[in-house]
Amino acid sequence: MSKNSDIPAEHDFEQKVIESFSKHVKTYDRHAQLQRSMAERLAALIPHPFPHKTLEIGCGTGGFTRHLLARSPSTLILNDIASPMIEHLKNHLEVPTQTKFLVGNAERMQIPKVKLIAGNAVFQWFRNPEKTLSRFYSGLEKEGYLAFSTFGPKTLQEFRNTADFEGPTHLLSQKRWKILLVQAGFELLTFESETRQIFFPDTRSLIRNLQQIGAAPLRIFKPGELKQLIREYDRNYSSPQGVYTNWELFYFFAAKK
Repeated sequence: MSKNSDIPAEHDFEQKVIESFSKHVKTYDRHAQLQRSMAERLAALIPHPFPHKTLEIGCGTGGFTRHLLARSPSTLILNDIASPMIEHLKNHLEVPTQTKFLVGNAERMQIPKVKLIAGNAVFQWFRNPEKTLSRFYSGLEKEGYLAFSTFGPKTLQEFRNTADFEGPTHLLSQKRWKILLVQAGFELLTFESETRQIFFPDTRSLIRNLQQIGAAPLRIFKPGELKQLIREYDRNYSSPQGVYTNWELFYFFAAKK
């Protein structure tokens, strides 16, 4: 496939992501407990004194933004691909009047000069992480920092195997992320990982949760396929506590050399 013929596919993917997050903006916070927990752990990796000028990638409804605001950066720039997410943040979170907002795809937009680029549970959406990390490196000021959390390849492995699909995200291994960071010019200062097992009342509840946080498959299951998936998952991954799935979580803090 030629490079030019990839453009419509990339545009369609981006539009589907925007539509998915925009559709569920009002219920996202209710279903994003894991992302909130990740935000707390990621924030703890950023040392004092806090970088004066910060860009948050994929701010969403502000789950990680709250942690940034608590550290009182002199300049805060908030980005998200879906404008309804930013509007929700503005309406539900008190931010300084000098806060700037950038709506758009972080992989293509112009990166302003900042001291810190941070993103919680968002880097897995990048279609070209190698190129994007290099752009972030160029956008950082001298001795700037990059902090992000993302999901590893073991995330939702049970569900992905049962459904026989690859989700809309790119789940790279920790080894691959470390290689890409070094190739982009970063020095990895801190890396942490964890695996969490999360329970749902049933498979339908699990699928509903994935839809609400934008992680559900982009293709629509036929009625027969969906019923078969639910029966198989209920049979193989049920426990007295409900059906379960595992999430592999990565946390990175790196410096511009």
